[in-house]
Amino acid sequence: MTPVALITGGAVRVGRAISEVLAAAGYRVWIHHHASTQPAAELAATLGPACLGAPRFDLADEPARAALMAAVTDPTGPAGGRLDLLVNNAATFERGDFKTRSDVDLRRVLEVNLVAPLSLARGLAPALTATSGSIVNIVDVAGYQPWRGYLEHCTAKAGLAMATRALAGELAPAVRVNGVAPGTVAWPGDPRFAADSPVRAAILRAIPLQRIGTPHDIARTVLFLAHSPFITGQTIAVDGGRTASSTPEVR
Repeated sequence: MTPVALITGGAVRVGRAISEVLAAAGYRVWIHHHASTQPAAELAATLGPACLGAPRFDLADEPARAALMAAVTDPTGPAGGRLDLLVNNAATFERGDFKTRSDVDLRRVLEVNLVAPLSLARGLAPALTATSGSIVNIVDVAGYQPWRGYLEHCTAKAGLAMATRALAGELAPAVRVNGVAPGTVAWPGDPRFAADSPVRAAILRAIPLQRIGTPHDIARTVLFLAHSPFITGQTIAVDGGRTASSTPEVR
């Protein structure tokens, strides 16, 4: 049977690369999105029959998460309810002074970056168990090295890293759970990261390989973990050696 994958936030940036790499490897893919409707439609058209659909749901909303899971596991749907791989990629990336942010900000970030992946893992566990499938959580090196101004994001990703280890035990032996922690694989649009900026130069100095990666570096690691039947409970940092460096984090 052709394997089936659900990629949350699968229409742009790293998510798009994951969708493309999995489709090229023979998966049929669900390209979940929320705000990226046009890119999702364009990617779905590009992938053709490899795309099962591009469902639009807000993962911060519990009923919306339930609706997404119902659509993916519908036995009358295009995949017959089959699911072999869940990639929890969707995330927010908010910056702000901790002292001026609120509990509402904290809950919003945690809901998408931590609660939603756990919710999807729980709800889709039966379908993944039926195929001896796996989950790959997209964590972040920010879960290991705090970045000033991104406290909620770092906290959520640190929680997701621990959840990856814990889920591996909870869902074994039928479902494997692993993670990928990207370093810098694309420059943000913020002017602080402009080509000639001191911030960009400092980040490059902190990466032993002296360059940033690409979204496809992350996607290839997702595919590796999906195809590795004796690996579970692990998170691979794909960061050019940044987390192995003693250079302080720069953001």
